[in-house]
Amino acid sequence: MKKLHFALSVIVGLTITLFLSSCPRPKPTCDCCNSFGGSTKKTVLDSTGTPITIKIPSALTPNNIAFCDSNTFAPNEVGDTILVYKNCRKNIDSVNNDNLNNAFRIIGLENFKGNELIIKTAGDTTKIDKFFNYQLSDKKGQKGRDFTGLYIDTTLFGTERQRQLVSGRYQFILQLYSSKYVHDKTTRIDSITGFFCIIRNKAFCNLGCEGAESGDKLIK
Repeated sequence: MKKLHFALSVIVGLTITLFLSSCPRPKPTCDCCNSFGGSTKKTVLDSTGTPITIKIPSALTPNNIAFCDSNTFAPNEVGDTILVYKNCRKNIDSVNNDNLNNAFRIIGLENFKGNELIIKTAGDTTKIDKFFNYQLSDKKGQKGRDFTGLYIDTTLFGTERQRQLVSGRYQFILQLYSSKYVHDKTTRIDSITGFFCIIRNKAFCNLGCEGAESGDKLIK
């Protein structure tokens, strides 16, 4: 009788395993950008009453930094100790470091004197970064502070370390002002909120995404 019960349990177990293995597995939805409707566009009246179209592309493909397994202190030429990184290995995703769509772009932002930009994780109140009068660096030498998918981590004994935000959906809040120096309700023109996706490798499913620059191999 015990042998019969054992045989029956084995048969039932095999039947359940075969049934589960034959069930179709759900395919990835690839809806990172489709879930919020793609790139954000809004027509805003500037301080002179002129309609300006603001567009924020839905995809950002930042350059990937190298990995370092360990580091050490070593003397320099004058005897002081400096931090030397050792055992750095190439990031396999750095093959995608083509500088296309490497920074967060706001098309039409140059038509407004002042702005504030907040980047945060979608659905979370914690701010990843905040920018006053956000402006990208350009080829003519204009210096800006670009958002390129990096953040400063101070959780390790208060030490600042630069880390990469992972592929996924993020949120932005953009406030537009008529003044570069006064950012309050008296100078605020409009507010725009939306989402964008960070894409670091081809494995991240991202159908429906759009970048500011064409020819980006990571955007499908």
